[in-house]
Amino acid sequence: MKLWVLAVIAALVSAGMSAGAPAPAEASDWAVQDGSRVGFIATQGGAPVEGVFETFEAEIRFDPEALDRSRVAVTIDIASVNSDSKDRDDTIRSASLFDVATWPRARFEAEGFKRNGASGYEAAGRLTMRDVTKDVVLPFTLEIAPDPDQPGQLRAVAKGELKVQRLDYGVGQGLWTDTSVVGNEVVIFIDIRATRPGG
Repeated sequence: MKLWVLAVIAALVSAGMSAGAPAPAEASDWAVQDGSRVGFIATQGGAPVEGVFETFEAEIRFDPEALDRSRVAVTIDIASVNSDSKDRDDTIRSASLFDVATWPRARFEAEGFKRNGASGYEAAGRLTMRDVTKDVVLPFTLEIAPDPDQPGQLRAVAKGELKVQRLDYGVGQGLWTDTSVVGNEVVIFIDIRATRPGG
């Protein structure tokens, strides 16, 4: 048999195998719902101070069965901070801390996910604040169930906490580099509620 005939047969067999193979699973897009929260817990004078960012956008493509194709990107409007103190919020927005006039947004992006127990996961990604980007790992729990309020929808609740050192990102200039009043360690937390079709 001619070599070119063998090549054609091999190509046809390969194409047939490819056509018959199942397509890889795609991760699913989720729509963030009201009640979701992104915020922080810092210390001031040794006492915990909690705040939230009232404006943020989240692009969530996540499927526990397709972690390799999952992706999350959260963009936070720093000026929307609310810590129940106008003076403190103004200071957070100021050039001495976040400098929202220059860097109005913070961003977290993750494309590496792995399981950590029955309902636990870890998201390896990058956190950017004040134009400083660092690799971080966000541990979180995730519960997915049919949405009782919306037939045909799934509801997901994801909660997690990430500890960072604020000075690593330049959040603290001049007198604010002193950590005796405002601690260096800050906990960033998420409490995300989201839905998608499928349940």
